[in-house]
Amino acid sequence: MKKIKLICIPQAGGISSNYLKWKSYLDPAVELVPIELSGKGTRFCEPLYESIEEAVYDIVASIKQDITNCNYAIFGHSMGALLAFELLYALKKEGFSLPICCFFSGRNPPHHLTYKHRHLLNDEEFWCEIKSIGGTPDEVLKSPEARELFSPILRRDFKLVDTYKFNPDREKINCPFIIMYGFEDSLVSIERIAEWGIYSKCKTNLHGIRGSHFFVFEDIVSVVKLINQYLLQYISLSC
Repeated sequence: MKKIKLICIPQAGGISSNYLKWKSYLDPAVELVPIELSGKGTRFCEPLYESIEEAVYDIVASIKQDITNCNYAIFGHSMGALLAFELLYALKKEGFSLPICCFFSGRNPPHHLTYKHRHLLNDEEFWCEIKSIGGTPDEVLKSPEARELFSPILRRDFKLVDTYKFNPDREKINCPFIIMYGFEDSLVSIERIAEWGIYSKCKTNLHGIRGSHFFVFEDIVSVVKLINQYLLQYISLSC
């Protein structure tokens, strides 16, 4: 049997190599496919996105070969969860088979908009916001040169999220959802996060994991163990 491909979409400011830490923990039956968003990592010289829609269109183009005639799953963390949600509808529209399941991590459901304008904050306020979220190394927070380099990237990602226009008329999608959140994540609400299930025709499972907003990299063992559990369950059911 062909491997199940795990398409991983990064958070705001994140790069594909963040997910490479997972590789040694994934079951041999699962192939990691980390997505590099335009303007980041190996695509640093390419233009940043102007909208969520543009980002999703680019992701569809980049994964076409990976998802054709094979089983796959999608994982998205924080901003990546929002991109994963819109990606499901874009794939359906383009006529692709939907993933066997979709993992949404570290984000409230899409109808809970931020109503913030973080990308418009002055420099001091902006970096205070970044620090409060966590996950950014002190050497970046304390370095004027590093902040100057990363500020346009982070501001643009926040703009994508803050200006996202939710479509309330979406039909439910035929894909199981697995929702993950960090117990100490101040950016999500346990009461709200369960509402991801509104958008799936299938079962939605909710899992809390120790850690902050970046629990997916703080407790890799627990996160990947859970992913393996769901993907291997699919393999056993399909045999």
